[in-house]
Parts: sequence; C-alpha cells; structure tokens
Amino acid sequence: MMELERLVVFVPAFNEENSIAGVVKSVPRKVAGVKKVLVLVVNDGSTDNTAAVVSSTGADRIVSHKTNLGLGRAFKTGIEESLRMGANCIVTIDADGQFNSADIPKLLQPILEGRAEMVTCSRFKDPKLVPKMPWIKKFGNGIFTGIVNSLTGKKFTDTQCGFRAYSREAALRLNTFGKHTYTQEVFLNLAANGLAIEEVALAVRGEREHGKSKVVKNIFVYGMNAML
Repeated sequence: MMELERLVVFVPAFNEENSIAGVVKSVPRKVAGVKKVLVLVVNDGSTDNTAAVVSSTGADRIVSHKTNLGLGRAFKTGIEESLRMGANCIVTIDADGQFNSADIPKLLQPILEGRAEMVTCSRFKDPKLVPKMPWIKKFGNGIFTGIVNSLTGKKFTDTQCGFRAYSREAALRLNTFGKHTYTQEVFLNLAANGLAIEEVALAVRGEREHGKSKVVKNIFVYGMNAML
C-alpha cells in the first residue's frame, strides 16, 4: 500500500454560510496512509457570509471568485489550486453537509491500494444505503448515469455525486469545460484516458439541512445545462 505525502480536501462553496463551518471543521486531519491533510475552500462569489465564516474555520487556503462562475468553474479552480498546493491526492466534498467527512479514508482506500485513479461515492450501489430524496433527482441521475455508461461502456450507478477522491495522475489529466456542473464530464474525461474509476457505496443525507440546492435550482434547467 502506498503512502501519500499530501492530501488536499477541496470544498467548493456558494452561499453556504449555515453549513460550511461544520464541513471544514469535520475534515479529519489525520488519515491512515497520509502524512499531511490540508483543506482548501473555493468561495464561488458568495453573496452571504460564507467568506467570513470560512475565514474562522481553520481552512489552510481560501480562494474566492469575484462573482459566481458556477460549480464547474469552481471545481476547475479547486483542482488547479490543489495541485499548486502539492497535492498527491485530492478529495472533493460538498459544502452543504450531505456527506460524512469521516468516510474520506474509505474513498482513499482504492487509490492507496493502487486499484483506481478516481474513486466516487455512490448513493445507489447498495440498495440498503439509498437515501431519501426527491424522485425527480433519482430519475435524473438514472438518465445521466445511463448516458455516461453508454458512452464509456461501463456500469456505474451514480455519476452525479460530488464526494470523490482523485489521484494526482487523474487530476493532471482532467480537462473539463462545463460551467454549471462537472460531475458527468469527469467520468467521460477520465474514462477516455483509460484511468480506472471505482465506486464506493456510502451512506449520505439525501436532502439538505439548510436551504435549497445552489446547483439544481430548477431540475429541467439543470438537466439542459448538464446535457449541453
């Protein structure tokens, strides 16, 4: 099993003043197989108190966009900044508190064991762990996952989850263009490069504790933007 010199946990955030502190503070600073863990927050032009809240959380680096550029652009900024921070591995976790940061070691395991270059949380791989969520979101995920599977020849179960781990090799090969989202595009990008992708079934919260989704404000508009 390999050992990582530096893991960067990257949190993209847009108007998440109520949940961002809990997410950043919950990131484990000691992880088996990792010498150093750093936390990066990309504040994507928030208009609430997200920036002020983050500044007191102990995040190692904060990068702010002057205006809201979209999750896809925030992801691109986060990957580039993580690499500049010397990341050997990058974990992305949403700022809304739906994922359990204590599961980060489970995401890293396939990378540490050399089985995969990207590992993604799946909410649907294990029927016992499927979260309670609006049926329209499950339906939309199924549609997009089917499209990704048909294009890659794979059998993924969840291509829209934002809780993922990337090896440095995967991060260097990423070349995404989407503004509104990045989740499906990453699968196509890395699969085309022949990199191994593995899913790990994890229990997540299917609905936000605070506010509404900043990405899927309207399921039909989101679907069109993601499709494009």
